[in-house]
Amino acid sequence: MRDQQSVLIGHPGAAHFIYELVAAVEGLGFNSRFETGFYYDPQGFWGKLLAVVPDSYRSKIERELKRRSFQGIDPARVLTHAFPELAYVAAARLANHRPAVPKAVMAWRNGCIDEAIANRIRREKPRLFIGHDTSALRSFEAARQVGTVTVLNQMIGHLAVGDRILKEEAALHPDWADSLHAGAPQAEIEQCLAEARLADAILSPSDYVTQTLIEVGVAPERIHLQPFGVRVDRFKPADTPRTDGIFRLIYVGQISQRKGLKYVLEAVKQIGDRSIELVLVGGLVGEGRGLKPYESWFRHVRNVPHHEVERLFQSADVFVYPSLHEGSALAIFEGMATGLPVITTVNSGSMVRDGIEGKIVPIRSVEAIAEAILALKQDADLRGALGRAARVRALGFTWGHYRDRLGPVLDRLLGIA
Repeated sequence: MRDQQSVLIGHPGAAHFIYELVAAVEGLGFNSRFETGFYYDPQGFWGKLLAVVPDSYRSKIERELKRRSFQGIDPARVLTHAFPELAYVAAARLANHRPAVPKAVMAWRNGCIDEAIANRIRREKPRLFIGHDTSALRSFEAARQVGTVTVLNQMIGHLAVGDRILKEEAALHPDWADSLHAGAPQAEIEQCLAEARLADAILSPSDYVTQTLIEVGVAPERIHLQPFGVRVDRFKPADTPRTDGIFRLIYVGQISQRKGLKYVLEAVKQIGDRSIELVLVGGLVGEGRGLKPYESWFRHVRNVPHHEVERLFQSADVFVYPSLHEGSALAIFEGMATGLPVITTVNSGSMVRDGIEGKIVPIRSVEAIAEAILALKQDADLRGALGRAARVRALGFTWGHYRDRLGPVLDRLLGIA
């Protein structure tokens, strides 16, 4: 039955969890296709072009291109619109010091690809279309015209809620404001509200995202909780315990105040214990002025290849992620799978339960973060118990589980359950 159901998935950019969704739908046996910006097929045009690049450049270029490829996706099922996406990538890299520029190009890219997908929906009338927030309004409108069932895959808490939080944060900490991208255009907020209204169903990766959707008026019965997954065979505890004597906290993600980093930095500074090392792993958003008062209290590891991140997790005792606004942070799943207790917030959208796999703290609470750090530093037995529970919890949230949870939702929407 599923192979007779045509499913189109649209997303203009690239993200690991988007590719996992596409692979899951394909793996479930649906007659699926994926329409996106740029996608790398080693056997296709870009692979053949790469073959004539001098060896001195090829490996570096190939490493970048492989970020836009995924083993579980059949390239023959992928439809691309490379120019808008490559224009956005160029803007993001060449004008990253002027965030308004890549943001404007991204909006243009989203609109171009959304319109192209809308035209395909009108022509081909797929049974079901899965779109993503900020890039699916025209597609949803076209789908309604031809009777295609629509699903919104809500990747992050709703923009109307998130923008309010980020505006508050920019006012509280102006030195971090350039990392927040607060002040979304009202038209973009209205688009996200319209997408949520038009979709027949919404996939939510976390309770936090569900809460933000309900807050903007989405009926709870239209929301389907669909937690992300983690590769537990790759992210796993180290074979042997560390013996360097350092109590190490690790954070992995963008260095941005949307992640609540000032609060963990202030907590470490207030504790004042030099035997605690805080490692921040990720690319810097903005100029980093907010980091200046804390330069002696953390170590920054800039972007590292994704396949090397697991070793950084294994070098730590605790994972910290005090995010203010999220979808469901993949890095938390990875930290849990590595066997690390987690200090995080409800807004991070994690599967961590307070006192079982880690410590849930209120957003913006330096005191609660400091208390959690000290509790885990001073009690190795507690730290070990939470870490072991985190690993067990992660074992129930693999990408295989993600696929298995998705299948019945799509079946019901298509009337084949």
